[in-house]
Amino acid sequence: MNSEFIKERELKNDNRHVYLYHLEEEHSIWIAYGYSAYSLKLFAMSHGVEYVRGYSSNVALPYTIVTREGMKRLRSYLPVIQEEENFLYLDMKKSFSEKDFFCWLESCCSEGKKQETVEIKTLVSDLVPKDEFIPDSMSSFARNFKRITDCIVALITMVVFSPLALCCYIAIKLEDGGPAIFKQERIGRFGRPFNIYKFRSMRMDAEKLGPQLSHSGGDNDPRLTKVGKFIRAHHLDELPQLWNVFCGDMAFIGPRPERKFFIDQILDYDTRYVYLYQIRPGVTSFATLYNGYTDTMEKMLCRLEYDLYYLKKRSWWFDMKILFGTFWSIVGGKKF
Repeated sequence: MNSEFIKERELKNDNRHVYLYHLEEEHSIWIAYGYSAYSLKLFAMSHGVEYVRGYSSNVALPYTIVTREGMKRLRSYLPVIQEEENFLYLDMKKSFSEKDFFCWLESCCSEGKKQETVEIKTLVSDLVPKDEFIPDSMSSFARNFKRITDCIVALITMVVFSPLALCCYIAIKLEDGGPAIFKQERIGRFGRPFNIYKFRSMRMDAEKLGPQLSHSGGDNDPRLTKVGKFIRAHHLDELPQLWNVFCGDMAFIGPRPERKFFIDQILDYDTRYVYLYQIRPGVTSFATLYNGYTDTMEKMLCRLEYDLYYLKKRSWWFDMKILFGTFWSIVGGKKF
């Protein structure tokens, strides 16, 4: 099965439909992923149908499995919208709570994981719930208004800083002739992958030994180019992310987006990371101000504590405090 095709379907799911697929190795078993998996689980529980749930690392979504007998009962209750040899599309008639879905997603991620502990302590550790769901505290109106504002400000800022961006582009091209824009897949809202854009600050072979945290080598990382060292020190490498904000992949304020490779490692220690999927990742964050960029697992878990606190307290006023804090930190030459 094409995992990207499945993800695309689930991102368009309105919480009241189920996409089901035959398992390739066993055609008497049907499987659903993501929102469909949760809808299928609710149906199975309410109608006494046996099911198996879990988390697929290949598809990066939770799944629910039912047998052919369970499918017969499913089809007798629910309208079939589309049917093919190895695919079914059903109408569940009613939607579910996204809060309940994210709680379920956390439990799916935690099952089968090797539970390890890392002792961390931050300024907000005692203020972040450890054993309960953390909902997004921003209202629907505020979220929509924030999105519109982000889009307008990103467009204006791209125009204003276009000369500076052009200078960065030319300097990078002149140094080694390689591509000036660096793109990398990150995980965004609802666990959706997207390409983040930056000005390239490292050599072309920076990850020849595999994925590494971008700041693992510090300010004197040998992978940095001369131009790259300068633009990173002044945060100019982040300018192309204005396009990500304009397109809706990111916001100006929100948890920094991470790669799936490192998210999977974080989930081994703390499954609450999935709560962050409720909101768009950001160009800057509350965690960046207090925790800086991350180069160890301990720092990643500390960053998660700050991000969860932000999720719990998110508001327009909080966003403005983070924005001004970031501005003065950059003006003051603070190293993130």
